[in-house]
Amino acid sequence: MHIGLLSTDQRLIDEITNVVYSKPLNWMICSTPDDLCRKLTEMPYSHTIISDREMDFGDFEEFLEELQQQYSGLKIIVLLSNYHDASINEKYLKMCKLMKLDYVQPGRSTAVIADDIRAWVDGSGVDHTNQQSSGKLITFIGSTPNIGTTLASFGVAHALAQETSMKVGYMCLNLKSSKLHRYLGRDEHVFTLDGLRAELKAQSLTPERLQQVCDKPKEAHGLHILYGNMLREQAEFFTPSEIIHLLRVARATFDVCIIEVSAYWDNAATVCGLLEADSKIVVTTADIAHFQEDFSRWIRQVGAVFGLQPDGFELMAVQTDRHAKHSEFTIKDIRKETQLHLIGQVSRHADALSRCNQGKLLDMFVPTHAMHEEVRAVSRKFIDYYKLPRKVSLRQVTWLQKIITGRRAAT
Repeated sequence: MHIGLLSTDQRLIDEITNVVYSKPLNWMICSTPDDLCRKLTEMPYSHTIISDREMDFGDFEEFLEELQQQYSGLKIIVLLSNYHDASINEKYLKMCKLMKLDYVQPGRSTAVIADDIRAWVDGSGVDHTNQQSSGKLITFIGSTPNIGTTLASFGVAHALAQETSMKVGYMCLNLKSSKLHRYLGRDEHVFTLDGLRAELKAQSLTPERLQQVCDKPKEAHGLHILYGNMLREQAEFFTPSEIIHLLRVARATFDVCIIEVSAYWDNAATVCGLLEADSKIVVTTADIAHFQEDFSRWIRQVGAVFGLQPDGFELMAVQTDRHAKHSEFTIKDIRKETQLHLIGQVSRHADALSRCNQGKLLDMFVPTHAMHEEVRAVSRKFIDYYKLPRKVSLRQVTWLQKIITGRRAAT
C-alpha cells in the first residue's frame, strides 16, 4: 500500500510511520504541496494525508480541488489544526464537508491523530460524508457534576421516543458515575457499556449488536438504553477510537441518539462525544459558580483546545425557580453570562431525589407531572429542527376517519 503524507510535523510523522504501523507500508513524506504533486505523478498512491498547516485557506482549497479532479480514486484525509482563528477553523471544517473529504478534528494529540489515521487507512473508520444521511447525535454535558444532567437528558430522550415514530437511543457515556440503571429501578446485572470493550477495541461492533444489548423498558416504549460503564477504575482505558467507533455505530443504529457525558473533560467519552455531536447541549444551574466559573473554565477554555467554540453549544437550565427572589440569579442572568441560546429549562422538583433513589425516575415523565411538559418542550425543538416525523395519535386517527366517513356519506 502506498500512502502520501504532507506535513512538517516530525513528531506526527514518527508516530505514524514508526509506532502505529507494524506492517511495512510505502510512505511518501512531503514537506510542500509541489513535492506531493510531483511524486503523485511519478507513482499512483491510494491514500494521502494532508495537514492544513502548510497553506493558507484559499491555496489549500484550490490545492484539494485539483487533487480531486486529477486523481479521482485517491482517498484524501485532512488533518485540521486549531492554529487558526475560530472563524477560519469553521471554514476549513465546512470546506471538508462540502468537498466530501474525510478529516481529523482539530485539537487532537499526536497519538490520537495517528490512531484515527490507522482506522481510516485500515478501513475501520467511518467517513464523515455519510453523517448527513445517518442518525443524529445530541450530546448533553453538565457545566458541573451532579446537577441533574442525567434527568434532563434522559427526559428529553423519553419525550422524543413518545413524540416521534423514529428509533431513539440513549447512551450513558459518563464513564465514572453512571447511575441511570438505579434511577430506573433496573437490576444491577443489566448490560452496561463495559461489556462492549472487546468489540470496541476490535472495531467490530455492529448496529444489530448495539440494538441487541440495549435495554428497552416497557414503560418507555420506543426508547433503547445503553447503560454506562460500571468499572470506574477502567474509565481511562477507553480510547478515542473506541468511543468514536461506538458513536458512529450509534448513528447507523438509531434515527436520533441522546448522549450524556461527564462534566469533566479528562476522558475520551466527553471529548469525542462533543466532537462527534450534531447538537451540543450544556446543562447548568442558577448557581453563579456553575454558569460563570465552571462554564468559562470548561466550555470556553478547555473546549477551545479541541476546536469547540462556545457558540456551538445550546443552553439548558435546570433546578430553576420560576419565582426567584430579587437577590437570586435568574435565567436572564445565565443567558447574559453564557451568551448562549436557551433551548429549555427544568424547574427544581422536590420529589426528584426521592423518586430516583426509589428507582422511579419514569414517574417524573408522566403527563400529570410538571417535568413532563418541560422536557417535552425541549424535545419538540429537536423534532422541528431535525424535521423528525411525529407519531399519529389514536385521537387524530379517529378524528380523521370521522371526516373521511362524513365526506363519503355526503356524496
